[in-house]
Amino acid sequence: RIRPLLRARSSGIAPRAMRGGSNNSGSHTTMTAATSDYSTEASGKDSAEDHQAPTPAEPSRQPRRVEVRDVFREVAAVWSAGVVDAISWHRCIIFWVKSEAIRTRTLQCAMLNGVIFLGSIVLFNWAIGPTLELMRHFMPEEEAWAADFIGAALSALYQVLWIYPIYCISFVLNTVMYQEVADHALALKKSTPTKSSPPLERLINEAFRVLLNTVYIIEMNLLYYIPVAGSSLYFLHSCWLASIYCFEYRWVHLRWTSNERLDYFEKHWLYFAGFGFPVSVVSFLCPRFIDAGMFAVLFPMCILTAIAAEPRALRLAPGVFRRLPVFAVVQGSSCLLLRLFEGRLGGAAGNGESKPSSRQDSGAATAASAGASAAAAVPASLG
Repeated sequence: RIRPLLRARSSGIAPRAMRGGSNNSGSHTTMTAATSDYSTEASGKDSAEDHQAPTPAEPSRQPRRVEVRDVFREVAAVWSAGVVDAISWHRCIIFWVKSEAIRTRTLQCAMLNGVIFLGSIVLFNWAIGPTLELMRHFMPEEEAWAADFIGAALSALYQVLWIYPIYCISFVLNTVMYQEVADHALALKKSTPTKSSPPLERLINEAFRVLLNTVYIIEMNLLYYIPVAGSSLYFLHSCWLASIYCFEYRWVHLRWTSNERLDYFEKHWLYFAGFGFPVSVVSFLCPRFIDAGMFAVLFPMCILTAIAAEPRALRLAPGVFRRLPVFAVVQGSSCLLLRLFEGRLGGAAGNGESKPSSRQDSGAATAASAGASAAAAVPASLG
């Protein structure tokens, strides 16, 4: 290194070399500064990118997998919603406050069924009956049969001459009062029918509704005799039947056809099983006649809660359970009965020896058209 420097100094190029060296050092300094600036800028960009909010990931187009626990959670929530709506009597307060007719009819139902009907049963079972039994202990043994005979005869006469007549009278009066309670409650809620239907069509739907309810009750009582699961199925169907009774006033007011009501019921079958659970439990725990009286006392509140309720359906469950064909057997049996009736009516009209009058002919045609219309209301798959 010393020799080139000496040679450059002797040849007189040392100042330029020094100047070149200074230029090189300046360029080196410039390059170092540029490099440091670039590194600083790059590190700034990296830190800015690190502090920048992450971009949201694109949603997956594949449907989210439904877990089993979510399905069970929804099942419990829907059933519980029906139970809670059924016992939410605080919703009835607004109807009682705004309508005097609802207050009056509810009080009359409580007096007729709770005081007169249930009071008569309680009076005999817990007052008159024990008194007769107590008197029997004070009588001689040879006259005990007379006391037993008098007690049995008095019990039979009391039921025939008092309990059964009150039961029949209360049944008729309850029907009228329940309808008035439902009409005033629906008027307060401003529930308007979705569409109007001709009187004949409404008559056909009501007749078909009565037939469906009758066949359903027969089916429910037959299920009770199934071994092991008979009592559970009977209780489940009784819960559904109680819900049908409560919501029928609302559906009739909306002028739904029988097919529309059954379709709506089958889509909300779990909710209705929960809604009818409380009143069914009360009826099952009470003895005979007392269960009817308790149901009659509680039924006005059930109507009001049904009018204020919003049924829920299953969303996450498999398609088989989202709509349960509860009335498949009932619809099929009712359709078969209507077609048999229509066939007999047509055969009687065709094989008559004498020509019927015009009034009889029109009546037969009307009945036949009614049977055909009611049969057409049943889904085609069941027909």
